[in-house]
Amino acid sequence: MIEPAEFARVYLPGVRVPPRFFLVWRPGLAPKLARRFRGRRLRPFSDSYVFPGSPPTVGISLPRGVGGPTTILRAEELAAVGAREFIGVGYAGALSPTLRPGDVVVCDRAVRDEGTSHHYAHPNVVARPSATLNRWITGALSEARIPFRLGEGWTTDAPYRETREELRHYRKLGILTVDMEASALFIFARHRNLRAATVFVISDVLTERRWRPHFHRVGEKLELVASALVRASKAAER
Repeated sequence: MIEPAEFARVYLPGVRVPPRFFLVWRPGLAPKLARRFRGRRLRPFSDSYVFPGSPPTVGISLPRGVGGPTTILRAEELAAVGAREFIGVGYAGALSPTLRPGDVVVCDRAVRDEGTSHHYAHPNVVARPSATLNRWITGALSEARIPFRLGEGWTTDAPYRETREELRHYRKLGILTVDMEASALFIFARHRNLRAATVFVISDVLTERRWRPHFHRVGEKLELVASALVRASKAAER
């Protein structure tokens, strides 16, 4: 009943945005990168910026909160006024014992254990990122000499309801990470005929015995990854 284009017509008249947007969920990261790359504020979107170009091709936005619902709400509105590619850059928990805090994982498939994607596609549809965007991300990280892993993730809406049984189940399937946005973003993009991908920095580690948070240690690594991807996007304009 409610289409994003109609929302844009009423509340975003005359607004046009670049085709590629980075979505970041860490408060303070978007304005910091905007200062570094001389971005300007994108009004009326909150915590959103456009980097200079002729015409601008890259923007960055902090959704209103973590998780699928707020991420897709922001992505729908940006898509309604011109965005065609979304790259999520955020934190994820490690399920695999081979991952350490600060490691970088590019998601190549996501388990749909969240609610938002199920409003966009049948539950049997697999959540996959854009192969084109994933190739670009892995190339940009390699160029920046940032090591990474490519692997599957588990997306959930309820981080405080993760269980040991789920941990063992997904670990047996070879799933590397747990996050709150990837599968919703992939399925949204599929439905709208757009492109989406995600890259995560490991911020916490889950084991059968305990949860080990390291958010306070890996902020610089997240900033490094996001900066490298923005820089590569800007370089492609030349």
